[in-house]
Amino acid sequence: MSIFRRGKALTSSVLAGLLLTFGLALAAASPASAAGTFRLCNVGSGYSAQATFPDRGGFSTYVVNSGQCTSVSTNGNEGYYVTIRNSGGRLKSTGGYRIPSGRSVDFSTGGTFAAPQFHAQVY
Repeated sequence: MSIFRRGKALTSSVLAGLLLTFGLALAAASPASAAGTFRLCNVGSGYSAQATFPDRGGFSTYVVNSGQCTSVSTNGNEGYYVTIRNSGGRLKSTGGYRIPSGRSVDFSTGGTFAAPQFHAQVY
């Protein structure tokens, strides 16, 4: 094989490898930049909690009893609200929150049903 052909083959291989590597890195970075995680933890007493995502057609998390947590993946820039329910079936809901694109949220409920405390931490 001539020097020219070896050089051309080597250049083609390196170029193909770089394009493949760059393309995979770009493809892997794009979805991750918009995705996130929503975590709901219920540290309150006397009620269960559940998050609902109206932008997803009313999709809801599992019901979270006191001392438990649940997580779901998010697409970013989604609205949600949290509802708590006492053993008698009475409901209380938070106002609407929004998950910023590319971020995750830890949402915790605390306190009692009569005086609930809500805390959203975005990271």
